Amino acid sequence: MPDNLSTAQAVYATYWLAGGLAAVLGLQFVWIHFVAYPARFERMLRKGRTWVYIPQRWKGFYKVQVLFVSRLLVIGATLLAVFLMVQYTDNRKPLWVAAYAVAAYVAAAWAGAAWSSLRYRQQEDAYFLQLDELRAKFDLENKDYSDAQLRNLSAYQHQQKLHRADEEGKLLAVIRDEARRFRRAKPAALPEA
Repeated sequence: MPDNLSTAQAVYATYWLAGGLAAVLGLQFVWIHFVAYPARFERMLRKGRTWVYIPQRWKGFYKVQVLFVSRLLVIGATLLAVFLMVQYTDNRKPLWVAAYAVAAYVAAAWAGAAWSSLRYRQQEDAYFLQLDELRAKFDLENKDYSDAQLRNLSAYQHQQKLHRADEEGKLLAVIRDEARRFRRAKPAALPEA
């Protein structure tokens, strides 16, 4: 009888750990998607994407708090994944636990980066929509602009539009709507075969 009881407890523990891991990963997605996404924008700005708009409140103590919570979520997901792997494999050797920890940390950090890239892609689509609209407008007016001038003007207008939306508290809605418009307009802009 004790074997059946310990087996049932192990199964319940595995389910609780798996559920906890799923909950932490879901919380990480929501956190990054709605709060911590500017961290990705900062990295892209440093890589030379000058058109990236970083929200006004992303500075100082607020930024430190958000990044701290983001790290806690990665560590929480890592710990739960390690406990789950140890529970599932029943392998408690230190080398294996360390390997599980490294793999779980890399997976949790990769998931966070993948989720933050969703917001970055939306802003990128909004910028290219602005660029395409400007290019079409200048082509229609027969104005001669170089690509560099066109990109700079487009980046400026993109920044201004998002700055106004940020001041009104509608930044994410504007980015999402512009990205949708870009995706709808993109197939129409492709030449027919």
